[in-house]
Amino acid sequence: MEPLSVLFICVGNTCRSPMAEAIARGLGGGAVRAESAGLAPFGRIVGPTLEALGALGYSADGLSSKGLDAVDLEGFDIIVSLLGPAGLSFLPPSLGAQLESWPIPDPYGEDFELYCAVARQIEGRIRELLADRTSRELELV
Repeated sequence: MEPLSVLFICVGNTCRSPMAEAIARGLGGGAVRAESAGLAPFGRIVGPTLEALGALGYSADGLSSKGLDAVDLEGFDIIVSLLGPAGLSFLPPSLGAQLESWPIPDPYGEDFELYCAVARQIEGRIRELLADRTSRELELV
Protein backbone atom coordinates (compact mmCIF):
# COMPACT_ATOMS: atom_id res chain seq x y z
CA MET A 1 0.00 0.00 0.00
CA GLU A 2 1.29 3.46 -0.92
CA PRO A 3 1.88 5.85 1.97
CA LEU A 4 -0.61 8.64 2.45
CA SER A 5 0.94 11.81 1.01
CA VAL A 6 0.15 15.09 2.73
CA LEU A 7 1.30 18.63 1.96
CA PHE A 8 0.98 21.31 4.64
CA ILE A 9 1.08 24.94 3.54
CA CYS A 10 1.33 28.24 5.40
CA VAL A 11 2.76 31.66 4.63
CA GLY A 12 6.49 31.51 5.42
CA ASN A 13 7.09 27.76 5.82
CA THR A 14 9.04 28.58 8.95
CA CYS A 15 6.66 27.70 11.83
CA ARG A 16 3.31 25.97 11.29
CA SER A 17 3.80 23.91 8.15
CA PRO A 18 7.24 22.55 9.13
CA MET A 19 5.74 21.63 12.52
CA ALA A 20 2.95 19.79 10.73
CA GLU A 21 5.40 18.04 8.41
CA ALA A 22 7.53 16.77 11.31
CA ILE A 23 4.52 15.77 13.43
CA ALA A 24 2.82 13.92 10.54
CA ARG A 25 6.05 12.03 9.85
CA GLY A 26 6.40 11.16 13.52
CA LEU A 27 2.81 10.02 13.99
CA GLY A 28 2.44 8.33 10.61
CA GLY A 29 5.77 6.54 10.43
CA GLY A 30 6.20 4.82 7.10
CA ALA A 31 2.47 5.10 6.37
CA VAL A 32 2.70 8.87 5.75
CA ARG A 33 4.78 10.94 3.36
CA ALA A 34 4.58 14.52 4.60
CA GLU A 35 6.00 17.71 3.12
CA SER A 36 5.50 21.40 3.70
CA ALA A 37 5.73 24.60 1.68
CA GLY A 38 5.02 28.29 2.02
CA LEU A 39 3.29 30.91 -0.08
CA ALA A 40 6.20 33.29 0.61
CA PRO A 41 8.93 31.09 2.11
CA PHE A 42 11.10 32.67 4.79
CA GLY A 43 14.10 30.59 3.73
CA ARG A 44 14.78 28.93 7.08
CA ILE A 45 13.02 27.24 9.96
CA VAL A 46 13.17 29.48 13.04
CA GLY A 47 14.69 28.23 16.28
CA PRO A 48 11.52 28.18 18.39
CA THR A 49 9.87 25.89 15.83
CA LEU A 50 12.72 23.40 16.14
CA GLU A 51 12.72 23.72 19.94
CA ALA A 52 8.95 23.15 20.19
CA LEU A 53 9.21 20.04 18.01
CA GLY A 54 12.02 18.72 20.20
CA ALA A 55 10.07 19.47 23.38
CA LEU A 56 7.19 17.36 22.05
CA GLY A 57 9.51 14.56 20.94
CA TYR A 58 9.45 15.06 17.17
CA SER A 59 12.47 15.01 14.89
CA ALA A 60 13.19 18.09 12.79
CA ASP A 61 15.57 16.16 10.52
CA GLY A 62 15.16 17.08 6.87
CA LEU A 63 13.01 20.17 7.41
CA SER A 64 13.67 23.12 5.14
CA SER A 65 11.78 26.26 4.19
CA LYS A 66 10.61 26.17 0.57
CA GLY A 67 7.87 27.53 -1.66
CA LEU A 68 4.98 25.86 -3.45
CA ASP A 69 7.04 25.88 -6.63
CA ALA A 70 9.46 23.40 -5.00
CA VAL A 71 6.86 20.64 -4.61
CA ASP A 72 4.79 18.62 -7.09
CA LEU A 73 1.27 19.67 -6.13
CA GLU A 74 -0.20 16.82 -8.17
CA GLY A 75 1.63 14.26 -6.03
CA PHE A 76 -0.44 14.60 -2.84
CA ASP A 77 -3.52 12.85 -1.53
CA ILE A 78 -4.29 15.68 0.90
CA ILE A 79 -3.27 19.35 0.97
CA VAL A 80 -3.82 21.20 4.24
CA SER A 81 -3.81 25.00 4.49
CA LEU A 82 -2.79 25.98 8.02
CA LEU A 83 -3.88 29.57 7.44
CA GLY A 84 -7.50 28.73 6.79
CA PRO A 85 -9.39 28.88 3.48
CA ALA A 86 -7.29 31.77 2.13
CA GLY A 87 -4.33 29.44 1.64
CA LEU A 88 -6.33 27.16 -0.62
CA SER A 89 -7.04 30.03 -3.03
CA PHE A 90 -3.38 29.94 -4.11
CA LEU A 91 -3.72 26.37 -5.42
CA PRO A 92 -4.73 25.42 -8.96
CA PRO A 93 -8.44 24.52 -9.04
CA SER A 94 -7.81 21.28 -10.95
CA LEU A 95 -5.94 19.46 -8.17
CA GLY A 96 -7.23 15.99 -7.41
CA ALA A 97 -6.16 16.15 -3.77
CA GLN A 98 -8.49 16.35 -0.81
CA LEU A 99 -8.24 19.96 0.42
CA GLU A 100 -8.36 20.79 4.13
CA SER A 101 -8.48 24.19 5.80
CA TRP A 102 -7.19 24.46 9.37
CA PRO A 103 -7.03 28.02 10.73
CA ILE A 104 -4.02 27.64 13.03
CA PRO A 105 -2.55 30.76 14.69
CA ASP A 106 0.90 31.83 13.50
CA PRO A 107 3.35 31.81 16.43
CA TYR A 108 6.08 33.70 14.55
CA GLY A 109 7.76 36.20 16.86
CA GLU A 110 5.73 35.12 19.88
CA ASP A 111 6.88 33.36 23.05
CA PHE A 112 7.96 29.72 23.22
CA GLU A 113 4.78 28.67 25.03
CA LEU A 114 2.72 29.71 22.02
CA TYR A 115 4.97 27.70 19.69
CA CYS A 116 4.36 24.64 21.88
CA ALA A 117 0.60 25.32 22.04
CA VAL A 118 0.45 25.64 18.25
CA ALA A 119 2.44 22.41 17.82
CA ARG A 120 0.04 20.60 20.17
CA GLN A 121 -2.95 21.98 18.25
CA ILE A 122 -1.44 20.77 14.98
CA GLU A 123 -0.67 17.40 16.57
CA GLY A 124 -4.32 17.00 17.57
CA ARG A 125 -5.57 17.86 14.09
CA ILE A 126 -3.11 15.42 12.48
CA ARG A 127 -4.19 12.64 14.85
CA GLU A 128 -7.81 13.30 13.79
CA LEU A 129 -6.87 13.35 10.11
CA LEU A 130 -4.97 10.06 10.33
CA ALA A 131 -7.71 8.38 12.37
CA ASP A 132 -10.36 9.54 9.88
CA ARG A 133 -8.29 8.36 6.93
CA THR A 134 -7.67 4.98 8.57
CA SER A 135 -11.40 4.58 9.27
CA ARG A 136 -12.24 5.31 5.64
CA GLU A 137 -9.67 2.80 4.37
CA LEU A 138 -11.02 0.11 6.69
CA GLU A 139 -14.56 0.73 5.37
CA LEU A 140 -13.32 0.03 1.83
CA VAL A 141 -11.88 -3.39 2.76
